[in-house]
Amino acid sequence: MRSKILGLAGGMMLALPMTAQADMLETVKSAGIIKCGVSDDLPGFSFLNDKGAWTGFDVDYCKAFSAAVFGTGDKVKFTPIAFNQSFTALQSGEVDVLSRSVTYTISRDTQLKVNFTPPNFYTGQSFMTHKELGAKSVKDLDGAAICVLAGSVTERYIADYFRANNIKFKPIAIEQTSQVQSVYESGRCDAMSHETPSLAIARSRFKNPDAHVILPEVIAKSYEAPLVREGDDRWNDIIRWTHFALVTAEELGITQKNVEEKLKSSDPVVRTFLGVDGDIGEKMGLANNWTVNVIKAVGNYGEIYNRHLGSDSSLKIERGMNDLYERGGLLYAPSWR
Repeated sequence: MRSKILGLAGGMMLALPMTAQADMLETVKSAGIIKCGVSDDLPGFSFLNDKGAWTGFDVDYCKAFSAAVFGTGDKVKFTPIAFNQSFTALQSGEVDVLSRSVTYTISRDTQLKVNFTPPNFYTGQSFMTHKELGAKSVKDLDGAAICVLAGSVTERYIADYFRANNIKFKPIAIEQTSQVQSVYESGRCDAMSHETPSLAIARSRFKNPDAHVILPEVIAKSYEAPLVREGDDRWNDIIRWTHFALVTAEELGITQKNVEEKLKSSDPVVRTFLGVDGDIGEKMGLANNWTVNVIKAVGNYGEIYNRHLGSDSSLKIERGMNDLYERGGLLYAPSWR
């Protein structure tokens, strides 16, 4: 009898993780929509266009998650979130996934009960200042007033860098990303600090972009990724492998335009990736052709990047670190087996 009880208890313990893993996916399916948290106003990444529709790099990731789960990219409720409310919104269940500019750090990953998925954007922190100040280097900003996003890792990076270089500064903490830019442009701050692409985006929107200069130093690396809550491995896997699907599609040369044709491929790697062969999707709780749905909805990683940030956008930010490893970048996806 004792062995039967122990066996039953062991079985229950083994069953518990399976139940927990199914919760988020089943909750999302039942709701018929994914609640996706995005930046409040960050051109190129997530913003409302002139038609009142959400658009941007992070927005397309939300659409990709929707396509993976529902087969279509339009089952998304976009929730704009100020940076200092990001983790609370995810932890409380206000959003199911966070797809906005959030830097991966050890304290956030180990202390906030959230899981970062693989990086979908690599960048670094630098400074922009008014050209009239004549600053050529960060070290020329001694005593400057610097606009920073309240509660962000950016604020701590500045403090650490300035302390290490014996430079003084006056932090001007701002609550929302869009306000940081407007306060800086108004002249209340001598400089603002953010990831280099974000500074380029902000400068492009100023009344006189040529009146501002981005200084050459990059004082901290930034590894950004979508986030989910801890405790649900299956949901984590779906968000994680949606990113890998976007990268793999680019590696294999699969695009929005040719994905239907690629379904006829005899290449076993392509056939497995697109769900023609095997049952990977089914075992994840998705349709076997979920990667096809993702690519139809948003294209591959390169298409998303070029559309919102790169060659096909007004920003013209080069891929750099965000290119495939075979072209000198850092993007790499595990094998699809």
